[in-house]
Order: sequence, then C-alpha cells, then structure tokens
Amino acid sequence: MRRAAMTIMLGLLAMPAAAHDFWIDLPRYRQESGRPFAIAFLIGDAGASEPWETRWRRIVSLRSYGPAGVADQQAGIRETAGTTGGGASVTLGEAGTHVIAFESQQAENDISAAEFNAYAAHEGLAPAIAWREAHGQTKARGRELYARRAKALVQIGGTPTDDATRRIGQTLEIVPERNPYALAPRDPLVVRVYYHGVPLAGASVVLERLDGQHAHGTPVISDAAGRVAFPPPGPGRWRVGTVWTQPIEHPRAEFDTIFASLTFGT
Repeated sequence: MRRAAMTIMLGLLAMPAAAHDFWIDLPRYRQESGRPFAIAFLIGDAGASEPWETRWRRIVSLRSYGPAGVADQQAGIRETAGTTGGGASVTLGEAGTHVIAFESQQAENDISAAEFNAYAAHEGLAPAIAWREAHGQTKARGRELYARRAKALVQIGGTPTDDATRRIGQTLEIVPERNPYALAPRDPLVVRVYYHGVPLAGASVVLERLDGQHAHGTPVISDAAGRVAFPPPGPGRWRVGTVWTQPIEHPRAEFDTIFASLTFGT
C-alpha cells in the first residue's frame, strides 16, 4: 500500500501542476459563409481537455480577421451556466481563410515548489527555470500571473487566402509561414513564434492532434528567427501550442506567463 501511494505521488509530481493550455475548438474548421457556428474554449492537453469556464470578467476580446478586415465577435460569447459549457457563436461572411482570435485577462497561479518545477520543465519555461536557479528559489513556491492568447483558422469556401499568415499583434503569437489549408500532403507545417512583436528563440512548441486520445506533443525549440518546422500534419484537427514567461517585480508573482495556441483542421 505504501509503495502504491508513493508511485501515485511520483506520477502526480511528474505531471504539469498548472495545465493552462487553452485553445479554440471547432468540430469542423471548414464552414459555410454567412451561417453562424459554435466555437468552444478548452483547456488541458489534447488527450485530456475540459471546457474553460467562460466568464465575461475573464475575457479581453474575441475578434475575427479575414478578407474584409477585422470584426468584433464578442456579442456571440456565451457564459458558462451550471453544467452547460460556455463558448461563442461566430458568423463569418466572405470566402477565404479567417482567423478567430481570443485574449483573456490575467489570472494568478500560486503552487508548491515541486509542482512549479515540474510544470516549468514540462512547458519548457526556460526563463523561469534559470531565474529560480540563479536566485536560489528552486525550493520556493512558484507564483505567476498568466493569460491566454488563442487563434483558430477557419476556411470559408475552397480558396485559401493569406490572412492566415498575417500577424495580428498578440502578446505571444503563433503565425504559420504558409496557410495550412494551402499545404500539399507532403509539405511540412512551419510556424514562427513572436513575443512582444519580436521573433522568439528558445520557445518550446508542440503540435498535437485534437482527434481522439493523444499524449502531449513532442516539443520543438524555436530557432533564432522564432521558426519551428513540423512534419506534414495530415488530415484531422490540430493544435499548435507554446508558452513563454519573463521575471517581473510584483507583490504577488515572480513571473508573467502567456499561453498561446493556433488550431486548424485539414
């Protein structure tokens, strides 16, 4: 019994204690023009996700970017009500590739040293790991402010447009070099990561299939140009995710962390 309890405890410590991974989910990322469709906000990993509690106080913006420009989609937000998950209803007009973009307010995370160390290692938070080691804080509680940035690529009609490859100015942003809907079957998926508008080197980026039960994706580290290349994604629904942090001076936190995602369906 004691050995079994120890095994469970070690397993828990090996998992991320603060799974803030967040994305915009659609059953189908190809939609018809002019018809409203539902989107969901999910958290977790691709193989173990749950609905995000949708509250107005937690949301900064929900917008779409497409061939006709930018549209505010906040009117379609639906708050969580009891056991009914929240989300939003979105309407996109023009044919082409549209970007649905979400930004959340900041929240606080305060966890034990062991939990934070495991979480930082799991998510590849190199600045936090280095700062805690340099300041002798590896045995101190981990405290951060965190927020979420998410984008979903929705294709209207059969002709992809270059809207998917344009930066929209999110604090931490994943931008594909080529529109995923324009890739040939053997083409790799190449993305660039930007932080505060500058290419981000050293970020841990994952590509995960959203269909079925799948483990956390194998991380690939962005190069000096913020660039990451993945094998051809193939048919299905996919999520690209990354996290970055920086030390800050704050009465309730040592780090400012941003979680970013990009979802699409081929």
